[in-house]
Amino acid sequence: MPLPFVDPERHTSGFNRVMTKLVRSRSGKFLAQHVAARTDPWLMRASGGKLSWGMFAVPSATLVSTGAKSGQRRTAQISYFHDGDDVIAVASNFGGDKHPGWYYNLVAHPECELGGERFRAAEVTDPADYQRLYGLAERSYPGYGDYRAATEAIGRHIPVSRLSPR
Repeated sequence: MPLPFVDPERHTSGFNRVMTKLVRSRSGKFLAQHVAARTDPWLMRASGGKLSWGMFAVPSATLVSTGAKSGQRRTAQISYFHDGDDVIAVASNFGGDKHPGWYYNLVAHPECELGGERFRAAEVTDPADYQRLYGLAERSYPGYGDYRAATEAIGRHIPVSRLSPR
């Protein structure tokens, strides 16, 4: 099943807006971080890619990367959106004080898979492109604005990665 196209400026349903509001709450963030993020890869495998927690608020897919230190296969469920043919992934880590492990994996080993498709990752370093993409991320899921505020308060810059099809 190909990786579903996610338009960051898509119109959302009333149900989706309610679920987004829930996910941005303290209890919703806890659920997303500690339950959904850990069970989504299994749910996606078990359903043949048809079910995920992200379908209720933030589209997501399973990222397969190579461990930065271990060199072993690693999986993580990440949210994403498209910018043309490229996929954009924001390493927000729910606004935490550290980058997510998958970010370090992509820096060390840029070849990866997302939703069963092969990509090569590169961090977005151009300031204008970064601002444009982060703005699209916030339109795609308003919680990214919350994460930016939380990380700016502690001095962490949220990396944005561009995944180009292989």
